[in-house]
Amino acid sequence: MSLAFFDMDGTLVGGDTNDITLHHFVKLGIAPSDMLVKLSECERKFFEGSLDINDFVRFAVTPLLKLSKDEQYKVLHETVRDLIIPLVKPGAKRALDFHKKRGDRIFIVTSTCDYIVEHVASLLGISDYIAAPMEKVDGKLTGKQCGIVPYQEDKVKRINEILKKDNLSLEDSYAYGDSINDLPMLMMCTHRFAVDPNEKLLNHPDLKALKVVNWKE
Repeated sequence: MSLAFFDMDGTLVGGDTNDITLHHFVKLGIAPSDMLVKLSECERKFFEGSLDINDFVRFAVTPLLKLSKDEQYKVLHETVRDLIIPLVKPGAKRALDFHKKRGDRIFIVTSTCDYIVEHVASLLGISDYIAAPMEKVDGKLTGKQCGIVPYQEDKVKRINEILKKDNLSLEDSYAYGDSINDLPMLMMCTHRFAVDPNEKLLNHPDLKALKVVNWKE
């Protein structure tokens, strides 16, 4: 059994799940429209690799805090099912099928909050994910962060924790990502794929160590 690590936004999904969810929350009236201004600035910093990810995850969860546990689950599940899963790239579906047929252990590794990722993983038939850990009390989100967000080098840290805990090896491992934020994860694995890489990654000197693939078709 090999391990396969997939970044989510821009890699598995042809879009940004934070952008999709927050715009939808504004449309539903559970988030104020002025949140989109900060979101736009956060997205710019993310692609530059300069985002304060801890500040961002605490910002992103705020629209959900006024909702009950059941309301939180319903709006998240329906948003992921109806707006995010349809954006899963054709190449991502092929790659997931490849690893599932091999019996590999598949992980989504993303700085997106776990309350979104759990629905993406479930609907894609993926058992494991490493995401921004957000506190729940009696199943309801509190708005508090409760662990390390897997962003840049911290993707490696969180992966290493899993390797140690489950006694796993990176021998013949696979990693897929689209941005410079994924480079630490990509470089730790045997097979490294730049999936529809953005401009920053295309111009990065480490690109030569990656196989560039197109998953849009």
